[in-house]
Amino acid sequence: MTSQFTHGDQSRPRSGSSSEIDLAAAYAGRDTGRLRGDRLRFFRVIAESVGIQGPTGGVVITAAILAGIVGGGTALVQVIAALAMGFVAYAFIIFTRTFNSAGSVYGFTGAVVGPRFGFLSVWALTLVYVNFAGGVYASTADEAQPAFASLGIHLPWQVFALIVFALVTGLALLDIKVSSAVILAVEGVSIALVLVAAAIITLKGGYHHHALSTAPFRASGLSGAALGLGTVYAFSVFSGFEGAATLGEEAHQPRRTIPRAIWISLAAVAAYEVLVSAVIQNAFPSVKALAASPVPLVSVTNHFVSPWFGDLVNWGAVLSSFGAALALMVGASRMVFALGRDGVASRVLTRTSAATGAPTGAIFVVSAASLALLVAFLWQAQATTAVAEILTYGADLIIAAYFLAVVAALVLVIRARLPWHRGAILGVGVLVLSYVAKETFDPLPSGPYRWDFIAAVATLVAGVALPMVSARLREGLATSPLLRVGAAALIGPATPREER
Repeated sequence: MTSQFTHGDQSRPRSGSSSEIDLAAAYAGRDTGRLRGDRLRFFRVIAESVGIQGPTGGVVITAAILAGIVGGGTALVQVIAALAMGFVAYAFIIFTRTFNSAGSVYGFTGAVVGPRFGFLSVWALTLVYVNFAGGVYASTADEAQPAFASLGIHLPWQVFALIVFALVTGLALLDIKVSSAVILAVEGVSIALVLVAAAIITLKGGYHHHALSTAPFRASGLSGAALGLGTVYAFSVFSGFEGAATLGEEAHQPRRTIPRAIWISLAAVAAYEVLVSAVIQNAFPSVKALAASPVPLVSVTNHFVSPWFGDLVNWGAVLSSFGAALALMVGASRMVFALGRDGVASRVLTRTSAATGAPTGAIFVVSAASLALLVAFLWQAQATTAVAEILTYGADLIIAAYFLAVVAALVLVIRARLPWHRGAILGVGVLVLSYVAKETFDPLPSGPYRWDFIAAVATLVAGVALPMVSARLREGLATSPLLRVGAAALIGPATPREER
């Protein structure tokens, strides 16, 4: 894998390779905090990507949603979606093999295409993470209600959501080694519980001993439109694999660790989701019955294993969603910190804790924004309604964020004169994302989801307009040490003509 993603022109020395660059030196003349580097090894880094994906939090219901959309072939559409997402992952891998920073897409796309393009990219992805955090507080609460009810504790979902918010903020303020270990532990436990349940269901034969049926992988009877819509939904299931890139200044050997974390997290979560979806579909008497089940994984676990193990699986979903919220908080705060360090906003964003090294200023800003988003939907009687209305905005916006990243990677291939096949792969990625956007927004969604689309478009317009109206933002972007160092790493030293 290493040779596949290294630059084709290795004979040309790159003065800006990550191992040679000291971002602390680049910011030496600025009054700003500093993240503690070289602290996170592979498993702590991949925890960030897997955590944002929150695989178990989604897998308990994904099969039912896909069954309702496509009417069958639930595993097939996830395989197609995972392959489509692979093009986006390829773009991130090309970047992270050479340069990494807390700014993630800001450092990549801004260095290659331009500062304002970089700002638009990080503006979109940061708000996606903030939005997802607010929505995941609610989804964790939705899963926590029946879990705690089994213990005789009955509370409104709003109370659970606010408790999750407080715990996530508190853990994010701790040493990154602690928060990453928590994410790794909760995701590991939840995945293990589901895999045990899936193994037992398979060994017991599923419905009428069809446990090994290939029906979940067959497209028979599926219309092209239904297959397309199902793929678009499944595409959103795998988003978040790029989260490891936000740990670029805290990871050990980031040029090796982060690309591995990106592709392995996507591949592992995809395999997990596909496997469990197939088991679930084969455990139901019909696709119609599957589509009607609110929590199909828990239902089949109750039936084929035992109700108490079904409760454990539900607890696993709670843990997974909690880990996702924490990972989102960590990722968003690193990107906000990188922007603050460039002077584009208040110095509060650059404050770091002397005790833990956490970017406290950025964490409080992200925390407050995600809380405000949650509070705006606390009036909803059902947590599921709040979750759908909150997360749809982020799901719309992340398509644009991914599109910008793939386009920037394509520009990098051209400017750095990398092998042509990389440009061809990324070109296919642009087409795939264009298809995903078309299927998502044509026709425009109805009801409150149309407002989510309008809000996503308004967010992108604001990302373009802000540098135009803010002199401070323009100056910060124009003098960014991060983008200067990133350009040297990714493209090479500027020529005198370029410097002028």
